[in-house]
Amino acid sequence: MKVPVNIINVVLFNISWFAIVLSQSSLIALVVVGIHLLLHWYVMGKGRDEVRLIMGVTVCGVIVDQLLFKAGVFNLAGQPALAPLWLSSLWPVFASTLMHSFVVFQNRIPLAVVCGALGGALSYIGGVRLSAVDFASPLWGPLLVGILWAFMFPLLVQVAARLQNRRDALQSWSPQVRRACD
Repeated sequence: MKVPVNIINVVLFNISWFAIVLSQSSLIALVVVGIHLLLHWYVMGKGRDEVRLIMGVTVCGVIVDQLLFKAGVFNLAGQPALAPLWLSSLWPVFASTLMHSFVVFQNRIPLAVVCGALGGALSYIGGVRLSAVDFASPLWGPLLVGILWAFMFPLLVQVAARLQNRRDALQSWSPQVRRACD
């Protein structure tokens, strides 16, 4: 029996998430991300548009995390700090789910808002409980993260959908036209 790609994607994401968060090591995080992305591309990679998506989401996510740390939403071991590299390493792992596991949200924006708010907040709460990262305020921190993810998740899902639709449309064109568009 062949395992569906979306199941592989969500399992790979969760294994990578736990390995990165539990290690709290920049070196281990970078190795995990490398292995994650290699397995991802081998099993289910969707070409240049997905590479662009993962890179763009990673850059935006790192900026968001740095802003949250700078604004004092998070601190590290009780002290103000920049977001650690291992935390930033979660972004490419998350981004690799947008054209796969989270494709079900592409036409369900209200559901994406709710799941983004809950999933985003719960993911950060779980990360806080398993690491040296803390919310500066145990009430306002998760609430702010939930609100932020209520906007970010549907937006990222829609960006992935547009890139996926562009890719699917190009598949019907001749190879010369596809290369010219890439």
